[in-house]
Amino acid sequence: MNRRKLHQLLLGSTLAPTAIKAAEPTGNELGPLFHSTLDFFGKLQRTKKGLYLDSYLVGKDKSSNHQCSTAAIGVGLIALCMEHEIKRNPNAQKMALQTLQTLNGMPGTREKAGFFRHFFSDRDGTGRSEHSTIDTAIMVVGALFCRNTFDDRSIHREADKLWNSINWELTLATPNGAWLHMIMEDGKPRPKSRTKLFSEYYILAWLVGERQQEEDRKGTILPFEEIPRWEDQGLQLLDDGRKKAHCSFMIQFPFFMSHAGATNPQYLKLMKAQAQADQRACSQKTKAPELWGCGAGITPTAGYHASDYQKNPGTMVSPHIIAGFIPALPLARTHLLKHWQNPDRRLKTSVGEILPRFSLDYPKWKPHRIEAIDYSSMLFGLATLHPYLGMSFFKKNTRFTFNKNKQG
Repeated sequence: MNRRKLHQLLLGSTLAPTAIKAAEPTGNELGPLFHSTLDFFGKLQRTKKGLYLDSYLVGKDKSSNHQCSTAAIGVGLIALCMEHEIKRNPNAQKMALQTLQTLNGMPGTREKAGFFRHFFSDRDGTGRSEHSTIDTAIMVVGALFCRNTFDDRSIHREADKLWNSINWELTLATPNGAWLHMIMEDGKPRPKSRTKLFSEYYILAWLVGERQQEEDRKGTILPFEEIPRWEDQGLQLLDDGRKKAHCSFMIQFPFFMSHAGATNPQYLKLMKAQAQADQRACSQKTKAPELWGCGAGITPTAGYHASDYQKNPGTMVSPHIIAGFIPALPLARTHLLKHWQNPDRRLKTSVGEILPRFSLDYPKWKPHRIEAIDYSSMLFGLATLHPYLGMSFFKKNTRFTFNKNKQG
């Protein structure tokens, strides 16, 4: 699909929320895990002001945790949209509006071009972290999911205000987006903060393209088909030019959080290839087909690490990565279910049991925290199994139309 045709689809009419009867389980044994995952975001990570915490601190009182993450907010908003679609949470619309109003009322955590800090306090919005372009993009994607999901003028107005308050094209380090800026300071890119158009940054480039199309200007963004590939033992994989393995979440996020990723058959093939490469390499080392899934998170000895199938300290297994590949590799569902059926793999929380990462090198190790953005692959993958969600949920809700009347 060429860029022009893709954007004709992207800029179609606003989609009304799907009419459904009532909340129902996913119709399989993974239903309880899906609902506890929804509550992980909706109850464990959500703050009184409608923001979302960066991490779940295992065994600690929630009141002691005040660090929010812009990317976690985006995922939290998407989770609210899911709860609304399956009629699980009658307050989802009100909660989404609260979050959007809070975000639009937080000038202190933003820089002059509108980008948000990566991390900030849920109490006053202050923080010392960088103003992150990709984390802001993921947050805004969540806001635009809400715009498509809820038939509420106030939500539409707040989502438009947030979208229009950001100078997206400042992120272009090259006109075609082949290089993108990662950090903004005082209304301009931080020097030497560039990255190639690859991984979750495809979401950012896609939003820049949306801004260009919205303003009836010719899009300059590199077509998806021109993003580099590399071959690993017969599998064609997305690449950043180094011809090496990459952490699997980098491929999953654009699949669920961009319209091109969710709808382009070529991206589905790349998702499948990444899943096959991850599963093949890991299972050869672990000697068990279900022991795979290279994601990011805490490890026993290497701190926070984004693992790949060539470098995986602690020999970590990330069930959330397995879940994220369910739409592309049906075998992933079987493997995830096998982990879920093992009580030793589960982690009990106040909202139910979830499946954290575990280490094969250190079998007794348990994570002391779970990062919300990393665990989002569990939410996304399980949602595709729900009869009222599926991949159509992501295809519909990433098809944006915008209000051209710019707001503050």
